[in-house]
Amino acid sequence: MGMLLLLLATLFAASFGLIISWAQRRGSNLYAVGAINYCLAMVFNLVSHARVGGWIPATGTWTIGVAGGISYIVGFLLLFPAMSLRGVSVSTAILRLAAVVPMLAGWLFWGESLAMFPAIGTGLALLSLPLLTYRGDDEGLKGLDSKSLLLLLALFVVNGCCMLSVRAFSQTGIEGQTSLFLSILFGSAATIAVVSWYLHREGTSKRDLLPGVLLGLDNALANLALVGALDRLPGLIVFPFYSSVSLLCAVIFARLVWGDRISRTETYGMGLAVVAVVLANL
Repeated sequence: MGMLLLLLATLFAASFGLIISWAQRRGSNLYAVGAINYCLAMVFNLVSHARVGGWIPATGTWTIGVAGGISYIVGFLLLFPAMSLRGVSVSTAILRLAAVVPMLAGWLFWGESLAMFPAIGTGLALLSLPLLTYRGDDEGLKGLDSKSLLLLLALFVVNGCCMLSVRAFSQTGIEGQTSLFLSILFGSAATIAVVSWYLHREGTSKRDLLPGVLLGLDNALANLALVGALDRLPGLIVFPFYSSVSLLCAVIFARLVWGDRISRTETYGMGLAVVAVVLANL
């Protein structure tokens, strides 16, 4: 059951960036898509929790859920300009590299050892970042401007905080509140997303509905499956598989279906990224 949940979480994670890229391609208002996404994910988890009962969240459930929700919506708002700038493949690689953040948190805050392989993985992750933030061509490396570089680095840190919130909740050992935790997380994200949409509501149309619904279901199911996988499998199995395989699936799909091309330098960066996220969690 644990491996099935991990596989589902991985496939849903790979789909997330692809759905956003598809929404961009069809001219959707991404602020509206984000608002629909997080509202639907919140309702989905509230309905799931209704079968369990008990509506008073533990302190850890509440605080981690709100902090995680803020991270999620900030990461979403950073993701679609990053995709416009560098495409789905590079943006997804940055997201998956963020797996080193919960790994480092485990070392710093939860007393987990930082052995040789995780240390090497962390080093490779840091090495892959400049490769992913530079564009290679026949004339050599052409660097991004500082604003673009900061955007991708911010996406790396914020998505690491998203993964850290799920890891932190699993560390609390609170039972029976997984769906309630995710309801709070997505509810916090939905509150900010709705405000953001209202401020950018021009261009909203029925084209926003389907991507928003698909993204909401994908988001809800991915996080539910990830928490379930962490309850049954050690993090050293979950995070390397989740990060590396979802990256490969997204890159292959974008290349075959949309013709998303990446430079040689970016390819080297992605290769290092895959190795890094595996080693960082061993």
